[in-house]
Amino acid sequence: MFFSIALLLAIVIFSIADIIQNMKKFDFFPYVANFLIVSIITFAGEFLKRHLEPTNISMLYLLAVVFAAMKWGIGNAVFTSIFSFLCFDFFLIPPYLTFTVAHIQYLFTLTGFLVVGIVISILASKMRESVLKKQTEKLQTALLNSISHDLKTPLATITGSLTSIINADNALSGKEKHDLLENSLRESKHMNRVVSDLLDMTRIDAGALKICKEPCDLREVIDSSIEQLLDKIEKRKITVDIDNNFPEIPMDYPFMMKVFYNLIDNCIKYTSSEGTIAVKAVFDDVKITIDISDDGIGVPEEDLNKIFTKFYRVKGSASLKGTGLGLSICKGIIESHGGTICAMKNPAKGAVIRISMPRK
Repeated sequence: MFFSIALLLAIVIFSIADIIQNMKKFDFFPYVANFLIVSIITFAGEFLKRHLEPTNISMLYLLAVVFAAMKWGIGNAVFTSIFSFLCFDFFLIPPYLTFTVAHIQYLFTLTGFLVVGIVISILASKMRESVLKKQTEKLQTALLNSISHDLKTPLATITGSLTSIINADNALSGKEKHDLLENSLRESKHMNRVVSDLLDMTRIDAGALKICKEPCDLREVIDSSIEQLLDKIEKRKITVDIDNNFPEIPMDYPFMMKVFYNLIDNCIKYTSSEGTIAVKAVFDDVKITIDISDDGIGVPEEDLNKIFTKFYRVKGSASLKGTGLGLSICKGIIESHGGTICAMKNPAKGAVIRISMPRK
């Protein structure tokens, strides 16, 4: 019995240390969820104990421990194991409704349950960490490939243009030099956006994205974003439908400009040079809703819920410039504002991106 108590205290201390270590990102939901799961198992055990030995019922608790470890990690699994141990002893081991153990065999059952529960917690948690590590490595590989492609190409263009200007002496006309410099400037802007996207994604992943909300004119934010895309619009028609009495919305102006820039730029990539892009905003007492739609090739049904995932590219888009981070960054920024973003099919043709944000 002394061994069980000592082990229990050690586990409690370990669990508390794990919680304190992760306090900044502490989430009560997993603990509440597993509290309910163990409570349901205990309730079911009240009926099963008339027909099954306690050892058999304990298997249900171990399943809960495995689920907790695989889903949320070792801290939550340890909590689930301890809570299961206490419920199992108090409700399902005679004498009931007390932590007293009547028979030595039940003491071994409880001790075995606790030890097995903790071992399973550790093993399942390590498996979860291994899976997460592999996923991280895949993301890092995708990131390196993305950087390789999206930085090498503009660097080669800039180097080639500047080399031509330097080596040509006076052989190039003023217009030719201007075109080469303009090309270099365009590619350097693209490089700047790639680096900016990578930094923003890093901040979002680290939970370090700082949003400074101030009342903003939504039309002004959207118009500023469109202005930065003038060299890409060509003959496309972009309409902005926002009432003159539209209220000012609390938002971070630079970050929301980035959102609309990325979304409209995405529409441009997937529409013809004479396509139509529409931005429409409405509001009520609680929220604003912004639809950005186009008449382009649209998004396949199976990709609608995936396009906001990091590095995800819709099939057939490999030839288009992009890191696969733009929409993921938009999602992070909108969620940091307390809003939501989703993709839908345009009933007519193309796709619709819908943003919902709190009005106040």
